[in-house]
Amino acid sequence: MKTDPRKARTLGEAAANGDGTYNGARAMAWLSEALHPGSGLTEQEVKNMWDKVQRERAIRSQGQ
Repeated sequence: MKTDPRKARTLGEAAANGDGTYNGARAMAWLSEALHPGSGLTEQEVKNMWDKVQRERAIRSQGQ
């Protein structure tokens, strides 16, 4: 079961995948909580924002 990255003590604990790589959405959720205690974005909210921006970029690039 995944733990909430916002509850980790350090950025490394929040974002580490365990294989030497890191999860960017988990890192951003942790940072959001560090900057806005009690109201930081969840990992899923970060992923949703990323997906929305990627869709918008794809639409804009089709119009060029």
